[in-house]
Amino acid sequence: MSSIVVRCVELSTRDLITKWLVEESFTVTKLETPPETRVSWSIGVSTPGVPGIKFSVIAPMDKQDRIILVMGIAISQEHKVELEKLKPAERVRVMHSILSRTLSVCTDCKIAIQPDVVNPYTIAINMEVFEEEIERYGKPYFMRLLMRFLNTYLAIVSGFNEWFPILPPGTREKEPRTYM
Repeated sequence: MSSIVVRCVELSTRDLITKWLVEESFTVTKLETPPETRVSWSIGVSTPGVPGIKFSVIAPMDKQDRIILVMGIAISQEHKVELEKLKPAERVRVMHSILSRTLSVCTDCKIAIQPDVVNPYTIAINMEVFEEEIERYGKPYFMRLLMRFLNTYLAIVSGFNEWFPILPPGTREKEPRTYM
């Protein structure tokens, strides 16, 4: 009787996450980071479709028990112009409204407005996921967290468009037509 030896190769967290993202049709690239960023490894990711939402997955050197999902959202020039028309107190109200909606989508997210809430230029969003959770609950858990994280992008964009509707070029409203 012959025996077959099956060798299990345990995937690293990076390899596992990369595998899951590729299986779900995300585009994944290795990111090179300078040593001063103190990152063990990082990958750049883009959602399927056009335009894709871009984000990164990083493993910080000083917290080796977790990975961090990272996304930065630049406020469009059109929305910045509209914000600048408002008094500072009104800008704070608009940003509060948008951030409240965003935090209701993702209570686990850390959100920062840069440089500040009165003169926003970008919004940075981070979500920490512990490796223990990834190992214990697997792909379905990770993908649900990822979708919640990505939905913050949609909440922010829809919030700005609610306050300051900007129509894409070529989509102006047409004059009504009458038909007989």
